[in-house]
Amino acid sequence: MVKFNQIKKKSIVCCIMDNRHTYSSGWATEISNNVSDFLVHRFIQKEFDVFIGSNEDMLLRESSTDDYEYAVVIAGGTSFGLSDRIFGAIEQICTKEFFIAGHILDRNDHYHYQDGYYELHHQFYIVNLKEYKELNYPVIGIPDNSLHIQIEPIRSENCLYDDNKIAEWIKPGTVEKTYNQKLHGWNVISIALANNKTLIDLGPEIRDNKKYFYYEYDHVFLRQVSELYWYQFFCNNFYASWNSDGLRENFEFTGPVEQYITVGIGVYWISNLIKLGVTPNTRVVFTDINYNCLQFMEAMVNEWDGKDYHEFYRKHLPKLPNNTNRDINAYFEYTKVQWEEFVKKYENWDEMWATVKSLKFDYILIDYMSGYNLDWINAGQKTLINLSDVFTHSPYIGTQSLKFRISCENKLLNNIKEIDPNINILMTSRAADSFHPIEQRLQFGTADAFDLTDINQLKKPPWHLMDWSSPRMLGIG
Repeated sequence: MVKFNQIKKKSIVCCIMDNRHTYSSGWATEISNNVSDFLVHRFIQKEFDVFIGSNEDMLLRESSTDDYEYAVVIAGGTSFGLSDRIFGAIEQICTKEFFIAGHILDRNDHYHYQDGYYELHHQFYIVNLKEYKELNYPVIGIPDNSLHIQIEPIRSENCLYDDNKIAEWIKPGTVEKTYNQKLHGWNVISIALANNKTLIDLGPEIRDNKKYFYYEYDHVFLRQVSELYWYQFFCNNFYASWNSDGLRENFEFTGPVEQYITVGIGVYWISNLIKLGVTPNTRVVFTDINYNCLQFMEAMVNEWDGKDYHEFYRKHLPKLPNNTNRDINAYFEYTKVQWEEFVKKYENWDEMWATVKSLKFDYILIDYMSGYNLDWINAGQKTLINLSDVFTHSPYIGTQSLKFRISCENKLLNNIKEIDPNINILMTSRAADSFHPIEQRLQFGTADAFDLTDINQLKKPPWHLMDWSSPRMLGIG
């Protein structure tokens, strides 16, 4: 077992199950490792402690002895898609009364599970550790194709999610029944029912904000993993309306800025420029992997009157990628709320926008994860480069290993240093955040102050014990 963070700021601990021994292919393992790295990163960024192991009973026992109140057990390789909504949903469900919250499946007479006992699906469930202790640490129960006798639970006639496998509720029965299979969680379910403990479903807020790709079954994995590629397709064509970064209140920067280079979108770049200080000759460079985003930023500079940003965004909304299932109208409402909250901070907003839009602008279509040049950066000027979360951007983490992202980050930082070590760099997060022994690494400062990431120094999850090493600094030379 490996423990990450252990700051105990929250009463909920994340337990990641390392199930690689069940996977169907090397590619499935590779994808799962990439997604699991991001799981660790996001949970720690949200100030959850993280335990990793291959035995869920040991993970739960360790969680209970460390005085956490709830353990979120997650199968390695579970994706949270393009948002962080699940973290609030986890904390919200833990305000309810339950022993276990999970997908509890009625496997009787369903596909090849005919006459199988109820299953607690292994991909994601939450355990109330106080009740777990009260029941004397029951084992979860591993699958077993053997006949056994159980008290048959009573279940609701109604089902959740139009799925006849998931009943709205189950409760203790009185009639014994012979089952042909023990499925994951059979033991803890039967003990919970025998002791009148509450079992609940995870609910739509968690269900709709996670995705498991069934790495154990090659034919299912090959079908499900396409969603990871859709995330990339979506984000390479659609652009968000608002910034994912927080609004900065101040910069330790001696202005005025002569060259401001930033990823494109939103309006925070405008207030950032005013805080940095500008001159009529200040140059603004938008860089992005998304051509449509750069087109929008150019239209914004040339056409926007500085009012009702949400309506301007609606007017310039790009063609939606095929298979988009997001509520775009709700997105507009969100943008309106954010815009109105933002603009009321500035009494002189019209003057600010008039000043900024009169500056010099360039637009660079670039992918910092591929081949590129930086000959468009002018050396010897007071420069700030905002890289945001380029190296931890969720649409791309499934198909780009953390080792590769570290290499790309090192390469870019080194290239900037070679152009001008006095260039200021701003990063929302860094590739190796959550794995580096230094809890807070530099995210804003001059290029020469930024350290590169030595992968040999990182704390290794079990799936990287062999490959996280390098005789040379990644991305250099």
